[in-house]
Amino acid sequence: MSPSPIYDQLLQLPLFQGHSREDLTAILAKIKVDFRTCRPKQEIARQDDHCSHIIFLLEGEVQLTRSSLHKDLNFIETFSAPSAFGTENLFGLRQSFSHTIQALTTVRTLIVSKQDIINHLFAYDVFRYNMLNLLSTRIQRTNHLLWAPHEGDTMQHFATLLKRNFYYHGGHKQIAGGMVALARMLGEPRLHISRMLNHLESQGLLTLSRKIIDIPHLEQLLQYEK
Repeated sequence: MSPSPIYDQLLQLPLFQGHSREDLTAILAKIKVDFRTCRPKQEIARQDDHCSHIIFLLEGEVQLTRSSLHKDLNFIETFSAPSAFGTENLFGLRQSFSHTIQALTTVRTLIVSKQDIINHLFAYDVFRYNMLNLLSTRIQRTNHLLWAPHEGDTMQHFATLLKRNFYYHGGHKQIAGGMVALARMLGEPRLHISRMLNHLESQGLLTLSRKIIDIPHLEQLLQYEK
């Protein structure tokens, strides 16, 4: 891959917005440039593994899967290039990946180590401000969800669960797992969950198959909940 497409893709990412091409040339000259190509279905990162780097997705499409504590529910979503993963997991109490990342197509990534970020990227004010902005936004969104009311109906509880477990609150999503596991996670009777899901299916907001809840457009479902 020639430098020009790489620069174009990196400059689209929030972490590099505001940088010039001269900045990127200087950055890539200083850091260990670790480009990787992954085959379809190849695992790029695993949930709970130590996060020692940021993964920049330059080409292709990946699937992110977040598993529940008991591993009986999986929250699945898709991301296309350009994207970045691991930013919020590099520092703090729990330095581990929050999702398993798997290639859906042939994927090209740039891996930047934590050490290179500290030693070189943090030397740029623009990068530091971008990272602070990303982390602050993530914290504020999480804090907002903590104040979500515990009262309310089954649909409100379900919407809060989706917001907490999906990285991006729009687009195509899937939940893989049994209805019993979903009912337990929501603290609701299974019958209530079944009625809610069947109602949402009748509204065209999701489809149900064996142990799969398929949500074509999460933003529409969340808007319906309001």
